[in-house]
Amino acid sequence: RIARRIEEGLEAVRRQLAMFPLTYDCLLKAYEPVKTGQTRLVDVIVGFVDPNAPDVIAQPQNPTKVEVAPAEESEEDDGDDDSGDAEEETVDSGPDPQEAAERFARLAKAYAQMLTAIEKHGSHEPKALKIRKKAADEFLELKLSPRMFDALIANLRGHIREIRQVEKEIMSLAVRDCGMPRKDFIASFPKNETNPRWLGKHTKGGKKYSAALARLEPEITRRQTRLAATEQAL
Repeated sequence: RIARRIEEGLEAVRRQLAMFPLTYDCLLKAYEPVKTGQTRLVDVIVGFVDPNAPDVIAQPQNPTKVEVAPAEESEEDDGDDDSGDAEEETVDSGPDPQEAAERFARLAKAYAQMLTAIEKHGSHEPKALKIRKKAADEFLELKLSPRMFDALIANLRGHIREIRQVEKEIMSLAVRDCGMPRKDFIASFPKNETNPRWLGKHTKGGKKYSAALARLEPEITRRQTRLAATEQAL
């Protein structure tokens, strides 16, 4: 039961990664050195997921050692026969490189279509979401290596930290530099992070801090624009 919960948690994380467009950029860049032999394929992916396979707990992707019982020596055995080796080791050659190349080509195509759709329609419009799902389906059929999985999570967390940092900068400008009460900022800024009308409402609100906000409008607007660009990418 614990293993099942862990597996479900990891699958939920994979699906969240699949909905983050920059996941694809990071993964495709990691695959580039594989094509030139500079990186092993198993450092990026360790296999493929069959979407039609039964729902079972994934097994570790480590090579398996197989014990072979020693062969009984006969009097005629002259010692040159290798059949008496006590142990043989099966070698996990990893995923098929040709299939991987085909899958990554499809992923790259789906990612390019996704970027075009997001730029044209917006990231959360039905047409864009349909194409994003197509890319996600391709992504979810790849079994990521632990190293690649961690790298994609770190990539996502890095962008989240960047967003939070910009939001903190806006709050600092409004509260510390302009004298806007913190409670007023917290009450009005959430859900308006990228709304240009949010600032105009406060600069024209006739408050003690309105004039100061107007003076820092370029600084705040520049940061809101950064947030808007990040939101568009998501």
